[in-house]
Amino acid sequence: MPARLVNGNSGRITATRAAHRAIKALRAAHGRPVMFVQSGGCCDGSDPMCFPGGEFALGDGDMMLGVLDGGTFHIDADLYEALGRPRFVLDVEEGTPGGFSLAAGDGLRFVTRIEDPAESRLPAYSPVEEQIMKAAVVTHLGKPLEIQELPVPEPGPGQVLVRMEASGLCHTDIHAAHGDWPVKPQPPFIPGHEGVGPVQAVGEGVSADLVGWGHRPDGVWGRVAIPWLGSSCGTCRHCVSGWETLCESQVNSGYSVDGCYAEYAVADAGAVVPVPDGVSSFDAAPLTCAGVTTYKAIKVAHVVPAERVAVFGVGGLGHLAVQYARLVGGFVTAVDLEPDKLGLAHKLGADQIVNARTHDPVEEIKKAGGADVAVVLAASPKAFEQAYRSLNRGGRLVMVGLPADNAAINVPIFETVLSGISVIGSIVGTRQDLAEVFALHAAGRTQVIAEPRRLDQVNESFDEVLGGRAEARLVFEF
Repeated sequence: MPARLVNGNSGRITATRAAHRAIKALRAAHGRPVMFVQSGGCCDGSDPMCFPGGEFALGDGDMMLGVLDGGTFHIDADLYEALGRPRFVLDVEEGTPGGFSLAAGDGLRFVTRIEDPAESRLPAYSPVEEQIMKAAVVTHLGKPLEIQELPVPEPGPGQVLVRMEASGLCHTDIHAAHGDWPVKPQPPFIPGHEGVGPVQAVGEGVSADLVGWGHRPDGVWGRVAIPWLGSSCGTCRHCVSGWETLCESQVNSGYSVDGCYAEYAVADAGAVVPVPDGVSSFDAAPLTCAGVTTYKAIKVAHVVPAERVAVFGVGGLGHLAVQYARLVGGFVTAVDLEPDKLGLAHKLGADQIVNARTHDPVEEIKKAGGADVAVVLAASPKAFEQAYRSLNRGGRLVMVGLPADNAAINVPIFETVLSGISVIGSIVGTRQDLAEVFALHAAGRTQVIAEPRRLDQVNESFDEVLGGRAEARLVFEF
């Protein structure tokens, strides 16, 4: 059994941007991660052996130093100790590799360099060479985002640096960029609160074991998700009772602090949530907000089997709400304006679909017996009014969508009291809720419908969402 990571070893290998690009190209060509094994003297410029999918049989003395773009990096433990346990940088340079090494492409070969031994003993921050990343930045509210090259942020005390693999596009990001809500973010800022990737470095007070967190037997390295709740005070009555999402001192990712529309993002170490092996980064990104938000809405509605749940708005959130309502035994009515989205809801098991453009959803839902729960995900005040009027006695209106300009609806007091109707505001779920969402998805209970996009397509992607052309979720891949 190869030697495992020990305290102080985790993450003691980084890579230049050129090496990252070469690794990603190799992984794409072989369809799987690349394994690196450092042998020889490890002097500056020495060739690491590398293998396209872990075919090399590691020896008992080989230990793993870290992960680079999904691939593991190993070294003989005795050699590592003899060298003073330094920190390495994987780089590329011109030349043809020999032995078992793979070429890095374009006439290049991989090489391993040693950082200064004194620096290698610093526990906190291990920056990527050049320390530059691409990010989508809101420079002015209501204006197109700009793709900028910015310094890779350093994790402060209690923070982690996450290298982004996927970041979902939430309608909240659009509201943030446009300054639609009463509390407005302050430009310049980076939106995004559905970011997923491995921890690259840690700040003071955070265990270095989180770097390259959680090696698994199947070779997949653990990742974390950066959710909307960037941090909370941890001491107020909401936090201590498991409702940290109601904390009045909370910080929100991509709104009050820079978020995940970037190649790297810093986050509070106590707020990130581990992503299980059975959930891809691509799927985990939408689940980090769209999933946990709709899961929480169904949870607070206390849906019981055979109740009818009307979901107003079948998109990035709604297609997951349909699934969660069915998981707890509800009969689901899906309401939307777009036939394609209604078709998606039908495929996901909705018992009734209603096109609100051509039919009155209140009448159609009443024909089916009325709604016991109405979950409103659309950002239209009219949808909230229709949802309220579709409810049976004892019904629950769950407000989730956030229309612009602090919109309001008329709630008749007499009818609400006599019919025993509840109006519930539901914000995103907690860390525990997100862990449950990931567990359900890993067990195959839910599907994520999403399409990949590049970060430089951010403005076109916003237009897709606003125009209703995105079937469900859009996810930026890095």
